[in-house]
Amino acid sequence: MSWIQIWKKSKRFYGWRHVNKACRELSISYQHTLPTRIISLARGGLVPATIMANQLGVRQIYSLGISSYEIAADGIERPSGFNLYQNLPANARVDSDDVVLLIDDISDKGTTFKYSADYVKEIVGGKVVTMSLVIKL
Repeated sequence: MSWIQIWKKSKRFYGWRHVNKACRELSISYQHTLPTRIISLARGGLVPATIMANQLGVRQIYSLGISSYEIAADGIERPSGFNLYQNLPANARVDSDDVVLLIDDISDKGTTFKYSADYVKEIVGGKVVTMSLVIKL
């Protein structure tokens, strides 16, 4: 798919135009899933989740704060265990046939998505579908 940018070793920075275009293209591919709720992974998933909600007509957006990296003394990000620093609200329940779209800006190996998707299924139920603007290899 043309919207997936694959990172190798260097960082890339994307402007609003690129993020908006990627979300527009992704919203077309996610229309068939008919998500009823969107959960963003804070912080990076907040803006794409808002754009996707507008594109797909989803009125309920939640945020889940989770980190799997820490910044070492030398300034380099290193993997760490999962840290849930912002939980979903208590009223974030969905029906078993609802579809939850879980959104983040970047996916490295998919481990945060897997952890978050399993957590969301356990806490709120429903079917969980994931979406990332960038896949980092």
